[in-house]
Amino acid sequence: MSTSDERTGRKHLPLSALDELLDDAAVAVDCLSAIVRVCSEATGKAVTLFDRQGHVVASSRPDAGRQTTFPPLREIVRGHTTTPTSADPVVLPAELGTGLSRRKILSAIVERGEHLGWLVVDEQPTPFHPPDEYVTLRCARRIGAQFLTQRRITRVAWNARSALARQLVRGSGAWADLAAGAEYLGVNVHAHRALVYVRESEGTPEDLDRSLVEHTERALGMEVLSTRGSEGILLLIEAPGHVASPTVVRRITASLETAAAELNPTSGLIAGVSSVYEPESFARAYREAREVVRCIDRFTHGTGNRVLAVDDLGPARLFLANGEVSAIRHFIDDMLGPLLDADAASTELVRTLAVWFEQNRGMRRTATRLGVHENTVRLRLSRVHALTGLDVTGDASHQLSIHTALLVLRLRDHPAFHIESRCAETDEPKRIGTLPDERRSA
Repeated sequence: MSTSDERTGRKHLPLSALDELLDDAAVAVDCLSAIVRVCSEATGKAVTLFDRQGHVVASSRPDAGRQTTFPPLREIVRGHTTTPTSADPVVLPAELGTGLSRRKILSAIVERGEHLGWLVVDEQPTPFHPPDEYVTLRCARRIGAQFLTQRRITRVAWNARSALARQLVRGSGAWADLAAGAEYLGVNVHAHRALVYVRESEGTPEDLDRSLVEHTERALGMEVLSTRGSEGILLLIEAPGHVASPTVVRRITASLETAAAELNPTSGLIAGVSSVYEPESFARAYREAREVVRCIDRFTHGTGNRVLAVDDLGPARLFLANGEVSAIRHFIDDMLGPLLDADAASTELVRTLAVWFEQNRGMRRTATRLGVHENTVRLRLSRVHALTGLDVTGDASHQLSIHTALLVLRLRDHPAFHIESRCAETDEPKRIGTLPDERRSA
């Protein structure tokens, strides 16, 4: 039964009913939002729950037809920057010239000594009353308990999905058992997927796997499984059946490059992307992605982010991943020595070679890609022949040698490939599920 305030006529929930309402809210599907609604009903005020980063988790007010705009969390808590140790509420005064145009009740979400967020009650649409602080404290404590409960549930589900991903890559376990476990977790175990191997090194954040999964799922709109392998993180990224494998791999590679730039791990992110495979061939995908990472690791200098796909290296990755490094470097010098100068002319020749191979040795396509006349491409390739003695247009063995050497230059981050990257920047990553059916349109 409700009680009323004589001055405002506003009805409030009796405190005796608060625990019962909080118990009901705790078992609701949207339990955090439900607790915030209870707090709003019991106080008759607008209430917002923030996480530690200042993102709004849930918000409610008694009059659903109106809205209350809360200032950013940093303005609310600017005088409370120290880590709170309890949920004891504090009444913040209104201050002219700040975001606090009205008083606020601020209660930290603290559970087992861990600060999880903030519960903020606004003095609107009615003034504060003595019980409001008590209600805020009780709701903050319930929210803290629910935060930890949801974290435990999330951790259990994450571990179960990780174990499933590990079994899929290893090919271990009975298929019927894997399928049953996947169905329970809501995972499409029959989906074709590309595998990403991310090398872990000193300074890699502990939650990098979760961050990569969240970013990739958001960017591509596809399911991602994750697990940790030997010295690295494995991502199994779903590929829709109607999209060609090279397109899926390009989108995944672009998404990971964006994620690396945003997450900015201190040691740099090195990742290899396999082709798309059916579940029975994930072990092969794992070997492919690891070979790509090994190639990057052997020939890349510095701590920058490097993401390459198996299609970028082709079969030559076996030679680059397993050959003797010093011998390979001598081979590169022998093949392209005259083109390795840092001047613009040499860089232009290397770039022309790279685009020529990328365009399947087509003169017209290469000229279009470079924005020059076909005769200019021919002259540049003739210049390569004159400088190196390699007939790139007429000798298949010379073509193989130059192509392999170019792969190493790409791994070394040669300036010619910086130019080529900028040319491709207009092709922004898209959600895989929204791509056209390339196989049908081909």
